[in-house]
Formats: sequence, structure tokens, C-alpha cells
Amino acid sequence: MLVKIGSRVKFLNDTGGGVVKGFSGDKMALVETDDGFEVPVLVTDLLIEESVGYGMGDEHEQEVTVEKQPEVKPAEKKQEIGFEEKKFSRHQGEIVVAFVPENEQVLHVSNFGFYLINDSNYYIDYVAYIKDSGVYTLLTKGSIEPDTKIMLESFSQTRIAKIREVRIQGIYYKHGLLEVSEPLDISYSLEGISFYKTGFFKENEYFDGRALIFKKEEFDMKTVIESLSEGEISNVAKIKEAEQEKKKSAKAYENLTEEVDLHIEEIIDDHKEMSNGEIINIQLGRFETALETALRGKTKKIIFIHGVGNGKLKYEMRKKLDRKYPDLKYQDASFREYGYGATIVYLK
Repeated sequence: MLVKIGSRVKFLNDTGGGVVKGFSGDKMALVETDDGFEVPVLVTDLLIEESVGYGMGDEHEQEVTVEKQPEVKPAEKKQEIGFEEKKFSRHQGEIVVAFVPENEQVLHVSNFGFYLINDSNYYIDYVAYIKDSGVYTLLTKGSIEPDTKIMLESFSQTRIAKIREVRIQGIYYKHGLLEVSEPLDISYSLEGISFYKTGFFKENEYFDGRALIFKKEEFDMKTVIESLSEGEISNVAKIKEAEQEKKKSAKAYENLTEEVDLHIEEIIDDHKEMSNGEIINIQLGRFETALETALRGKTKKIIFIHGVGNGKLKYEMRKKLDRKYPDLKYQDASFREYGYGATIVYLK
């Protein structure tokens, strides 16, 4: 197809057209538009409508091969580009909460990372709370990208034992066209979970090591119990039975006496490689955790079974009571039931 001086042409990449008035080099044609302006246009960007000869020779002709294409308006092109940026997305995935021991080998002294995992395709603006004394406390707030995990806080054994519940609230969003999701509001109870026990921590898809994973709005203890050993199941059952007894009636609370066994084999699974000092620290940690929990409840008396031994644990317990809880009264528990191996603390 020859583009000549005098050819009537249309523009491929724009609206309108005109008449070829000349050439600038081998590739550029000078086109006079219908409104009288002369513009340079690549020959390959022209489509011939009709040819009007001006009596010029072959030196004023340019040969170009042009595939016939439908006219594309600039507005239509702009719409196609914008569509890619505004592709519609439905919300998929879930929010996961996890507790990850910083040292799996020594759970009894390990801190625990508290993680929020956004296993979804939306961004989340979140607020995290903890509940440890009947009311919520703000832990942290922020934003998290899709398919991302962040550590919200690191808790010590003593601190995590006081937490009854964690709660996450937030809003899902995504840039462009989106499906509006309901606001996020999930809570997980930590009642009955012993962070000393290895059985609560499992292999998972989010971390290289073991972790305690919460995926549902209400944590299902049945799932955890099914994977525990018989001894651990027995301990969990005792905890749940004690909780049910506490909820029976206010009258039952009035005369409630709680009993806590501080023998090391009742607290952790494996203590053979531990020193006496490490064992004492674990027992004291359990003592203080149980005492703090009882003080928040309606328990009136709590009996700590520490055994006789060399008296070190009993001495350290009473020293802590004198220093940190001077308003609490205590004495040896019933000799008939416990010998010299227990101390009773009066809370009310």
C-alpha cells in the first residue's frame, strides 16, 4: 500500500485524519488535518482512505504495509488500563492467633511470642486486647498486610499465666474494587491451658517450631485434648471439673477451699535434667500464679501442698507472702490431712 502526497488518510492511534502534504525523511509524513493544522505522523500510523493525485513522481511516495485494525478510541484504551488496577476481589482466608515458645526445650522458663497471622487476601487495621482481671486492657494496635504474620508481644510464664482471654478487633480492606466484609471481632480463652505442658504445642504451617494455634472464634479444647497424652488429658479433665464446680452457685463459692499441689511432677512433664534451683523457681511460679488467680475469684482459702523435703520451698513461699502479700494470713494446713507438708492461705 502506497502513501502518496495527496492521499486521504486516517490516524490509527487517534481520531480524525487529513491529507498527506509531504514527507520528512523515509518514515514521517506531513498530514494537513481537516481543521487546517499540519502535523508530522509516522507513515506506519496512517490508514489510506482514498488517493488524490497531485502529479508528483515516485520520489514522493512511501510504501508501507499496514494491517487493517479496528479504530480504538483513547477513552476505550484508558478504561482497559484502569480495569487492571481495579480488579474485583472477594475476601478469602482467615485470621490466626498463635503463641510460640522462644525456647521449646525449656518451656518452664521460656517466654512466649504472641503472634497475629493474616492468612487472608485483605489488609487489616487491628486492635489487640488482653483480659486478666475481669476487664480488657489495650495491648497494641496497627495494620497488617495480606499473608503476613507479626509478633504483637512477648510474655513471660508469670505474665501469661494471668491472662484469661485475648481479643482481636479490626476492619478488613483492599485497594480497588472489593467485597466489604464484616468487622473482625474474635476472642480466645486461655482458661485451662498450661504453658508448661509440651502437649499444647503442635507442629503447624506457620512456624518452623511448635506453636499453640487458635483458628476459631471460640477455641475448641476438644481438638487439643484429643492430641494429649493420657496423663495430660486427666489433668485437663480435673481443671474443667474444677471450673464447673466453681460455676454451680454463689453458695458453693462462700465455703470454697482450693487445693494446689506444688510437687514438680504435677507441674511439668520432665524434670530429670533440672537443678534444684530451677525446680524451686518453677514451683514458686506455679504458687504465685495460683494465688493471683484465686485472689481475682471468690476463693476464700487456698492450700498449697509443698511436701516436707528440706523445707526450702516452704521457706521461699512464706518469704514471698510476707514481702508481696503482707495482708494475707497463713499457717500450717491440717496436720491430720497433710502432715507438715502444706500451707493454708486465707484470702478473704
